[in-house]
Amino acid sequence: MKKENIKEFLKQLKAQCPDVEIVQEKEERLIYAHGCYPVEYKWILQGPYKYLPLAIVRPNSTQDVSIIMALSDRYDISVIPYGGGSGIVGGTIPDHEEIMIDMKKLRSFEINPIDCTATGGAGWTGAEFENMLNEHGFTSGHYPQSFQSAVLGGMVSTRAIGTFSTKYGKMDDMVNSLEVVLPNGHIVQTHRTPKASTGPELDQLFLGAEGVYGLVTKVEMKIYPMAEKRYFEAYTFSKTEDALEAIRQFVQNGVHPAVVRVYDEEEAIPKIEKYGYEPGQVFVVFGYEGLKEIVDLEVKLVKRYAEASNGVCRGPKPGNDWFKTRFSTKKMLDYDAIKGGTADAIEVAAPWDSIVNVWREMRKALEPLCESVDCHFSHVYHTGASVYVIFHAKTNGDDFDGEKRYRECLDTAIRTSVANGGNVSHHHGSGKAKAKYLVLEHGEGGIEVMQKIKDALDPKGLVNKGVLGL
Repeated sequence: MKKENIKEFLKQLKAQCPDVEIVQEKEERLIYAHGCYPVEYKWILQGPYKYLPLAIVRPNSTQDVSIIMALSDRYDISVIPYGGGSGIVGGTIPDHEEIMIDMKKLRSFEINPIDCTATGGAGWTGAEFENMLNEHGFTSGHYPQSFQSAVLGGMVSTRAIGTFSTKYGKMDDMVNSLEVVLPNGHIVQTHRTPKASTGPELDQLFLGAEGVYGLVTKVEMKIYPMAEKRYFEAYTFSKTEDALEAIRQFVQNGVHPAVVRVYDEEEAIPKIEKYGYEPGQVFVVFGYEGLKEIVDLEVKLVKRYAEASNGVCRGPKPGNDWFKTRFSTKKMLDYDAIKGGTADAIEVAAPWDSIVNVWREMRKALEPLCESVDCHFSHVYHTGASVYVIFHAKTNGDDFDGEKRYRECLDTAIRTSVANGGNVSHHHGSGKAKAKYLVLEHGEGGIEVMQKIKDALDPKGLVNKGVLGL
């Protein structure tokens, strides 16, 4: 990064892209200086904010992004792509005074009902994209908790997932093709055919790469006709292990309700009390959507497997109640706002034969550090599952103590997951918060491969420096 070149960089950008907005006011730069990483909340409360970008640029098209990246390469100006600002792993921290590229004006849209695909610019939020699909009678099936703010480019770049994942999958299952601008400004369009035998799938290089290999500018998604029927219901089980065993069996036998969500004995307490169920129960939500006949069959099959594990059907009301409140993150935000407080959702995945140990040991390791720990399972696969371990901590100290406690909890959670067969991150990405732990998952050889790709595509290390540890 050569900050002395910034004036010439911006001058050339204005000359070549006169319609690209350039913002340098401090107030605007403060807005872009953080996402939703809990440590960033602590920095806001500690005093003058630590890190500010030098400028914000707002391209209107892929061609604008191409010119910006070519100029950044020419003048050695480091850049960070910025979408909805909903990331919680520190993936957009401008700790080297980078230029921020606001991608939200990239809002092209095209739908292909014959292929059942839709292509959107990287700047559409998940909610905006879904609403446009609904107007045409389609859905993407992608409903993450950050639905209202996360943008398509960011969701691709972190391999995001939504609550209806058992039916529709993660972003890497949903993407059909990508348009990406490389660090040197060259534009790559991956193939649109359903399958190919022409070398590695280049989509996979950029999915989950958090911008370090290039900036996603357009996303072609698989879409589906809107459901003929949608139905939610709840079950209770006597133990978390019983619920997970029922789910493992029906998923491995090809039964895929859209929503599977298991609240362990502790996190289930408010729900169990609300509905007057027997204390100590596990609370589970299942959601189904699609053709009426398929939904009815899935409900019947899930009931068979659930009752075999002593599950009790509690009907649709608690399931519908869950659907109405599923996007709430209020409790975590309340703890982040407390002086000396902190909270986060650490989401990891593990094979079926390890997931119970990962859940149990992460809970056990975090409880001495926290006021409360909530755990639920909300994404399941043929070979394993994901668990959210949500911690809420108070230190009775200041916001520097809150930051210290956060880092202690994060370290404890991730190392415990890996030690028991889990991974570092399931769908929030790694950013800078989890970068140092990636060697635990990929090994030295894997990190070497990732770094060599980075060195080949971005030899000056100008794009998202430090993210993924690269």
